[in-house]
This record gives sequence, structure tokens and C-alpha cells, in this order.
Amino acid sequence: MKKLILIQNDYPSTGKSTLSQCFSRYLSQYGVQHRLLKLVDDIDACEEEESDLLDGSLLTTRSLMEIVNQHSVTMLEISTGMSEFFMKFYHNHQVSHSLQAAGVATSVVLPVTSESDSFDAVIEAAEVYSDEVEYLIAHLITSSYEDDDKIWDRSYAARVMDMFEAVELHIPEIGFQIEMELRAQHKELSEAIMDPECGNHYGKDFIKWINRIMGQVDSARQFLFGEAFKPTTKPKIETKKRTVARAL
Repeated sequence: MKKLILIQNDYPSTGKSTLSQCFSRYLSQYGVQHRLLKLVDDIDACEEEESDLLDGSLLTTRSLMEIVNQHSVTMLEISTGMSEFFMKFYHNHQVSHSLQAAGVATSVVLPVTSESDSFDAVIEAAEVYSDEVEYLIAHLITSSYEDDDKIWDRSYAARVMDMFEAVELHIPEIGFQIEMELRAQHKELSEAIMDPECGNHYGKDFIKWINRIMGQVDSARQFLFGEAFKPTTKPKIETKKRTVARAL
């Protein structure tokens, strides 16, 4: 069975791109066949390089199914402002029927922050996708306090997701040291995540951060990827190589 993973939330800075790249890195470590795409409104105005771009104006059920059928796992990051468009497309074209007929299981990943406005996307998604998909809530940690979880736990969106038995992930913030290191090297976080030599390039704090996230993804592996997860390699734990001084 193939898998389609939708990553969406129109609220800004919820971590959609970070999640997408982390999922892709995890699958790459295991040699799992997959493709990451980003749905955009105007492909000519984009300068993205970290993933393939999918032009919303050219999207059809047929074109989507052709893409999904090519890979074991297809991840579609829906850019900010495009979620409503895609959900209307999904509903009006009865995309769920095409996916089910082709044996494609679907998961919807909804990243949220401590800002309660970011929860609106969860309720909207539940109204459109209903019980046709599985849900995963990815919490982007925005502070060192524990209030983030309490805000979510008290929300109506959390109760809705409880009804659908959604899985939750907690994505740690990158921290000041990592942010400064990336700036010093003029690198975007998405580039660093997919760097196979990140252990040498971005320091031990980045290694700890990426390994924590890989552990989070691993805990939800069956839910996220299901039977489409067919590893061909064994992953290696990222470490920082030590430089050994030699006498001349």
C-alpha cells in the first residue's frame, strides 16, 4: 500500500517545512522510496530548491494520482495560504475515492504552536477530511515553559483530535546556538536538515536536536508511513567526528 502525507496549516511559522524535511531525512536514512513536493500558488514567484514544486493552478485529480502512484511515500507540503484551496479541491473532486481505489492511505499532519489561532486549521481539516484520513498533531515548541501543552489540551481542537485518535509529536525548538551557527554559515534550516554531513558542519547542539526529532518520527513511524515503509538500508546515528591531532 502506498502512502500520501499532507502537511498543512495556513497559520504562519508552524514548522511545515521543518517537518517535511525531517520526514524526508528519516526516510532517506532508511532508503525508503519517497518524494517530497510543495504545493504553491505561483510557481514562477518561488525560489525553492529543497523540494519539488507543484503548481496549484495545474492540479487535477489525475495529475495528483500520477505523482502518488510513482512512489511508496508521497509527502505534500501545502504552502501557507493554500490549505483552503487544496481542501476544496479534495472535496469537490472526491479525491478520497480515487486514493482509496488506488490503495493509497492518507495521513494529515497538522503542525501547531502555542498560539491558539494555529488550532483553527485543525478544526477546518477535520471538517473536510473527516474519518477518511489519519491525523497527526505536531507541536512546535515555542518556549521553555510547559504552558504550550496546557493551551492545546484545553482547546476544542484537542477534543476533536481525541475523537479521531490523532497521534502527537513534539518538535523541540532549534535554540539560540543552532540559530547562530546557521547564520554564521549562511544556511537555511532546511538545508542543514538534509545535509548528510550535518554532524561535521553544524556542531553538537544541532546533532542532539536532529537526533531528538528522528526519535520522535521513529516513534510514529507505523502511523505515518504504514506498510509503505520498506527500508533498504540501516540508519546511522549522527555524531560529530572528533579531530585527532597528529605530531609532525
